[in-house]
Amino acid sequence: MHRGVIATAVERSILLMEQIGFLREHDGRYEFHYDALNLTIRGHYAEWVLEAAAEVISQTERLQADGQIEELATLCEFGEANELELDSAKFDAKSRFEVIPQCVVTMGTLDYKWTALPGRDAETDANQPIKRIQDMSLTRNDSFLKNEDGVDPLGS
Repeated sequence: MHRGVIATAVERSILLMEQIGFLREHDGRYEFHYDALNLTIRGHYAEWVLEAAAEVISQTERLQADGQIEELATLCEFGEANELELDSAKFDAKSRFEVIPQCVVTMGTLDYKWTALPGRDAETDANQPIKRIQDMSLTRNDSFLKNEDGVDPLGS
């Protein structure tokens, strides 16, 4: 019974997800498709294609955000928009493009924190693109609150 509830919750979660892009291999080359920009990037290696896609999408989104800010500034001059909308657009752009990108990467049962290159340079472990996050499955006490290593359930 409990398993069916979990499967149903997972299925609902998957149904609510929206695919915004995808990577596939086609004729020995990798292709990334991003329909929102009608973008297709092809290359010999997946990491090259994904890096190019990230740069193109980032620059395009930045240009769109700048355009929205300019449009709202002009509309504010003519009284068609208010300052709050303009400030909100500026805040959204700043919180997206003026911070160091960070993500959580899951590999198997482990979670890692990925930080973009400028953030890695600021940390002591500058050569690591990803850093281990406390694995809560290994924690059987409150050691994570004290910033200590978790307890190994296998006892090794």
